[in-house]
Amino acid sequence: MESYTVHSFDGYPISVHEFVPVTPNNKTIVFAPAVAVPQKFYFNLAQYLTEKGCNVFTFDYRGIGDSLSQSIQSLKNHGYFSWAADFKAVSKHAKEEFPENKQYMIGHSYGGNSIGFSDAYQYYDKYLSIASQFGFYKHFTFKMRQLIRINFGWFVPLTIKILGYYPSGWFGLGKPLTSQVAKDWATFLLHPDSMLHFTNGNNTTYYQEIKEPMLLVSIEDDLFAPKKSVDILGELVYSNAEVTRKHLKPVDYNLKTIGHFDFFRKKNQDILWPLVNDWFDLN
Repeated sequence: MESYTVHSFDGYPISVHEFVPVTPNNKTIVFAPAVAVPQKFYFNLAQYLTEKGCNVFTFDYRGIGDSLSQSIQSLKNHGYFSWAADFKAVSKHAKEEFPENKQYMIGHSYGGNSIGFSDAYQYYDKYLSIASQFGFYKHFTFKMRQLIRINFGWFVPLTIKILGYYPSGWFGLGKPLTSQVAKDWATFLLHPDSMLHFTNGNNTTYYQEIKEPMLLVSIEDDLFAPKKSVDILGELVYSNAEVTRKHLKPVDYNLKTIGHFDFFRKKNQDILWPLVNDWFDLN
């Protein structure tokens, strides 16, 4: 594993880890993380895929993990579109390193939503998204709807006004976030058009341009990405892609729980990770 930085559109240094296979299979995989989740969370699956022969890249969005090179308050104006540009920079770098490889993406939660926030799709031949969703809160359970309204309707505006950033960890939501990321996340969850609402602003989105094969995975006990919200993502957002849907139930795998995160944990290597092998033809 090699560690270095790739410069984003504005020169900001993005922390990247590159996993190098012993016997390459001419396939590149780039991980796009969930909101507030550092890249190290994906290292076990990345190493597993490297042992299958893939060149694998993980990274942290600016302000997260090893890409926090200045105060988070100073990054207050950088939100989802800056993160998407960070993803594009890493995607371009990976393609330039291995131009003859097929290049695939694994997106977790927001990572799978972010594909259309830039034109990074041009670098990819196939996608796998785990627990990515059309985020409007009314598609969630009653309890989650209440928590989202309280947290993103009240605590997000209050904390970013007082602190200059959103202390996600206070609410069990991972690493601290810039003010703009928190605002964008709130819009994503509270606006009926969710991610598509951003097309009405000053930025252009590219969801209609994405036409490659895409596997959207939902999980029965995932409170952050209920099945209905993943169905809508495929039908409404990635409508031009070759979408395949798969819904995982823990009981079918003799598991008590999978939730929003356990797909990526090493304990499920032999149980759930073969799904990745099958989708990307790694067997």
